[in-house]
Amino acid sequence: MVRGYFKNTLRTVTALVVLGAATYAAASAIDRPFIRAGKVVIVWSADDFYENNWTAPLAHDFVLLDNVPSGAEGNDIIDGDGVAVNFPFDPVSNGDSGGWPFQITGQTFGGTYNNDPSFQMLDANDSYTAFGIDDDTDIDLLGNQVRFAWFFVTSNTAFDIYAQAGNLSATGDFSALDYNNITYQFVVRTPASPSIGQLSQNPSVGGSGIVLGGNGQNNTLDDLIAGPTKVFDGGRRTARTRGNIAQQSAGFASVYRLRGAPVNGNNYDLSMGTGILSADVTYTIYAP
Repeated sequence: MVRGYFKNTLRTVTALVVLGAATYAAASAIDRPFIRAGKVVIVWSADDFYENNWTAPLAHDFVLLDNVPSGAEGNDIIDGDGVAVNFPFDPVSNGDSGGWPFQITGQTFGGTYNNDPSFQMLDANDSYTAFGIDDDTDIDLLGNQVRFAWFFVTSNTAFDIYAQAGNLSATGDFSALDYNNITYQFVVRTPASPSIGQLSQNPSVGGSGIVLGGNGQNNTLDDLIAGPTKVFDGGRRTARTRGNIAQQSAGFASVYRLRGAPVNGNNYDLSMGTGILSADVTYTIYAP
């Protein structure tokens, strides 16, 4: 019956064509292979401060720069923000658990600081060894009051970074200090370490690179309080050749130093007393 059905159909069509009155319909199927990689920037470090239930390393920003005009904030499709880390993956402290450690200088012996386990925060779990004193012995804040805070970026496209400072806290003997008493430096490193960025390239090339906070610029956080301010002008992607996210990453480090009163004063001395001086600095990825 199947053969007969097709035979009858074919005969009917042939007859109609001969008579010149045939109509027919044509159907088509369209297949369109579509392969496109959008502009993506991944930011990773930690998801919270040391005192909280932190996780690191963790990708906390997935930024899409497609159809984003130059100078506009990218579309972040991961909900929430990240927190910088002490290199490589120890989260920074929010300041609640203790103070910045002191270092002993010019001692005749001893004075070793043992940090356990609060990641550069002086608290009751830490210890010092006994030390000998002479006319050169002094005490200062560890590392000349330097705080490094790292985050890492992997991208297939160029990007800019903007920063904004806010939420200043100044208490105790530091009450008269402000944003101008926290100096600011911003650096980019490729590779960032033997295990991070081996397959990366410097994303500054093709752009201006660090535009605020570079060596010798003598910037303070006061330069970041007016609003989102460009600190990095990128010119190309971080990924240089095939590899994983960590291998293709560039490291960005913020360096903060306490500057005494007046603002051109010396490093911390015991005569400055006690207090808190802190601020939040928020970094955001923008389209170049």
